[in-house]
Amino acid sequence: MEPELRQMRYFVAVAERRSFTRAADDVYVAQQALSQQIKALEDTLGVRLLDRTSRRVELTPAGAAYLADCKRLLAAAGRAAQHARAVADGEAGKLRLAYTVTAVYETLPALTAHLAARAPRLKVETREIFASDVCRMLREDRCDLALAPRADYPKGIARRTVRREALMAAVGDGHPAAGAPAVDLAGLRDETFQLWPRDMAPGYYDAVAGACRAAGFEPVLDETASGSNAWAAIAAGRGVNLVVASLAHQLPRGITLVPLAEPAPELRLDAVWRAEHPHPAVTRLLDACAELWPAERAGDAVSARPASP
Repeated sequence: MEPELRQMRYFVAVAERRSFTRAADDVYVAQQALSQQIKALEDTLGVRLLDRTSRRVELTPAGAAYLADCKRLLAAAGRAAQHARAVADGEAGKLRLAYTVTAVYETLPALTAHLAARAPRLKVETREIFASDVCRMLREDRCDLALAPRADYPKGIARRTVRREALMAAVGDGHPAAGAPAVDLAGLRDETFQLWPRDMAPGYYDAVAGACRAAGFEPVLDETASGSNAWAAIAAGRGVNLVVASLAHQLPRGITLVPLAEPAPELRLDAVWRAEHPHPAVTRLLDACAELWPAERAGDAVSARPASP
């Protein structure tokens, strides 16, 4: 049988106070019970730790050695308990954060820097994914939380809007609107939109298509648009698209971003996670988002979305 941490604490109290009476007061137990626990500890170890006299308690050589080890073990146990509580509170541990390209240029860097300052013991591992993979990644426990454009999710997946970002028109440098201070979205009704397929980016697709419909037209789509070839087509003058304003930080050559006339449509960026047994750091990340983008502080209520039809 191994000694208990409780017995070690009692022993340290007696050894440091050199008195059962004063140690009993420190650890809030009766002196007789304390004496019995120290005797049980010595019996377990098979060595005498203390020499008891009528006036004082002295450490034996074995007791002095054991005292040093007990202090190290108790300190380690205290750190372990603190670490466990910190992980449970979302202040430490590891958070696997997936994100889509819409978050990569502004949202993700701002958020990870904020978390690093507020919770330096929380390690955030990031991974870029397609929005269509969010639900699968969460359900397969391959990520703890994702940042993706607003979309519908099946039962068991929770979401909250953490930021809204203005959409802008991406046009080729030679496009008539390239030098304009703003362009009316309805004025792009005759353009071909280089929009990624919905099965790759459902939330982003719905935001762009929805903005066009709100402007009074159904967008004409290039069915071959995906990835870098969409940018190439825009640069070559074969179409336009709507993108988040933060893409201006990494805009491909030959493309200009033009503001849309007010009221400009927006893309809603959601934090998405498993509703059942969420990662402890989800709340901390949501709080960080609210500090960075306080307009969303009230936000959408955290909820598990109903099953899609």
